[in-house]
Amino acid sequence: MKKLFFSAFIFQLSIFSLFGLDKSVFFTLGPKLMLNTDSSTKSAPSPVMYSFGIGGDFLFQNNILLQAHGSFFTNYYLWDGEKSQPAEVENRTATALSAMLDFTGGYTVKVGQTQKHLISLAGGIGIFARYAILSNGVNPDDANRDIDTTASEDVSSINGTFFSDLNFLYPEFALSYSYILSETWKIGGEGRVYLPIGSLANGDGVDGMLFSLAFKLSYK
Repeated sequence: MKKLFFSAFIFQLSIFSLFGLDKSVFFTLGPKLMLNTDSSTKSAPSPVMYSFGIGGDFLFQNNILLQAHGSFFTNYYLWDGEKSQPAEVENRTATALSAMLDFTGGYTVKVGQTQKHLISLAGGIGIFARYAILSNGVNPDDANRDIDTTASEDVSSINGTFFSDLNFLYPEFALSYSYILSETWKIGGEGRVYLPIGSLANGDGVDGMLFSLAFKLSYK
């Protein structure tokens, strides 16, 4: 029995040695652009939102990278009678409290003579979680100027679209760079592209596609 436990212990040590893990927490800060291809003049041009995020990098000795990340931001929306649309401040009905939850896997390489430059390429799934509330200054009984609904009804309709028809599902691709400042700190940036499965599936093409750029600070 002792030999069995000893063998199991040695096996566990070998597994941790083979798949050693470098864990770090990171913070992101930067803009996201949401592509709006609708030709309507009442919806906003492709809006830019500013986000703050936090996440974790899990880098194995074989340079495989697993990552979880959440970024948080807000945006204005209106209801056009058929779907929710990004809105400019003067036409807003709802403010959406938004979180993009990223789950990605990829590969990291060290470059340069000092091996302090890290470049990572990853892909995965983004879950776009949104919840709309009445914007500040908008009353629940305010009438929609184009259709026979109230603001509170429009907010309900807007929320109904966020999690219907796969509008929350965004496959993504990410590219990031980090410079190792010390044993505990890294600094760099990242870019992400999100594809809107819901819009692609219902014939709206890349409407709602997201592009993200962010400053990245990591600590372990």
